[in-house]
Amino acid sequence: MFSLLSMLIHIINSIFSEVYTSQFLKCKQNKKITIILWTLTYFVAQVVIFEVIQSRYPFNDVVSAIINVLLLLGMQWIFFRKGEAGQLFVCFSFVAGKEIVKYIASVLISALGIFVEKWVDNLVMQGRIVSLEQVENVNNFVTSIITLGCILVYALIMGIYLTAISKTYVKKEYQLQSQENVFLILPSIATICISITLKMMILTVEDGTARLIYDTVPATLFWLPVICILLLGTVVANVMLFQNVVQYHEENKKRTLLENQIKQMQKEVQEIQDIYTDMRGLRHDLRGHINNITEYVKKNNNTEDEELYGYIRNMEETVSRLDFGYQTGNPITDIIIHQKKQEADRAGVRFSVDFNYSKELQIDVYDMGVILNNALENAIEATTLLERNKYVSLHSYMRGNLFFIEVENSFAREIVMNKESGLPESSKVSKKLHGMGLTNIQRCARKYNGEIDIVIGTSMQKQQIFNLTVMLNGKPVGT
Repeated sequence: MFSLLSMLIHIINSIFSEVYTSQFLKCKQNKKITIILWTLTYFVAQVVIFEVIQSRYPFNDVVSAIINVLLLLGMQWIFFRKGEAGQLFVCFSFVAGKEIVKYIASVLISALGIFVEKWVDNLVMQGRIVSLEQVENVNNFVTSIITLGCILVYALIMGIYLTAISKTYVKKEYQLQSQENVFLILPSIATICISITLKMMILTVEDGTARLIYDTVPATLFWLPVICILLLGTVVANVMLFQNVVQYHEENKKRTLLENQIKQMQKEVQEIQDIYTDMRGLRHDLRGHINNITEYVKKNNNTEDEELYGYIRNMEETVSRLDFGYQTGNPITDIIIHQKKQEADRAGVRFSVDFNYSKELQIDVYDMGVILNNALENAIEATTLLERNKYVSLHSYMRGNLFFIEVENSFAREIVMNKESGLPESSKVSKKLHGMGLTNIQRCARKYNGEIDIVIGTSMQKQQIFNLTVMLNGKPVGT
């Protein structure tokens, strides 16, 4: 029966190890093919090493643990891509779970075995079992039930443990540094060492007779499973702590980048406002000078001089180019939208604007600049993959005290939503440097007790449409 138990555990380990590993690492081949090949290879390797070779040439528990680790690392090297972060953690955490859960199943077998032994003795004393054959039949039946129960318990606890790690370890694409790898695998290594120590303690030899610790210290039937579960919980808790630290550092990095962006804008805004004011005055003065020159020419030159009038018209066109095409109520938003309009024209994108930045809104112009810059930049960039029907529209409106900014654009690429943030993932190569636009927009919106909403749909022309709505609590001054 114990041989059957071992074989079933090997099968469970083979299946779980592939499913667990594939959650972290990328397969070299098709995933279905990898699952089949991994399961068969790992099962055969376990049987050959731990059933055939070990029965003929016994090796101690330390060697067994090392072989387990090396076997998994070798399998990862064969079936998964090299250089993936977290390979050591995946290997050690699985071996730690496998070894510890094994003791929980072992304690369960021992506890149920003691109970069954007393139950059979009671049946014999009551005369319900009167022959050795009946005793043997009952024992065989009950042992089969216990074995099946232990297999189910092993699979259940192992599945919960591996699922807990996989769910907790959300940033699987994060590239681990050496010290971070050490931080992650140390609890698993400690768990493996404790499992080896427990195995040495459970079985002892007294007067040439093998004795289990459960027989001499019955309380261990309770405390060993508790210790094992706490060890598994420690590995999961360590992963949870690490993920929180990574998330904190990423949030801090994003916050620092946003603060630097705002500081840079603050340095430039005053200069831009001064330039904007000077340009308005310059436009006014130039138009006055051109009108005076035109009137002077008309008074002092009775003949029509096409060359002279053409020169004056060119001057008027040059001055008109100093005008911004959009008057939104603020020079900063005027300049941002004007620049994005020029970018859109160069990219062949139809650009429409219906935007008004009311002076009564209690929304900092720096935050508004962050929102418009990132939203319009993302929208224009998304249209570049299209060959036709490229468009970006910007629209704003008020609903009570709420100020809404809506940016809509056509796009062609596939959008993958990040499960953690709920925002689209960047399609750029460097996701650390890019893909932060929507995050910054969301942060600005939440600063004003608002939020962003993303809707992906299809137009009447069967074209994909990306719609971003930013809601800000823009209370008018004095309310």
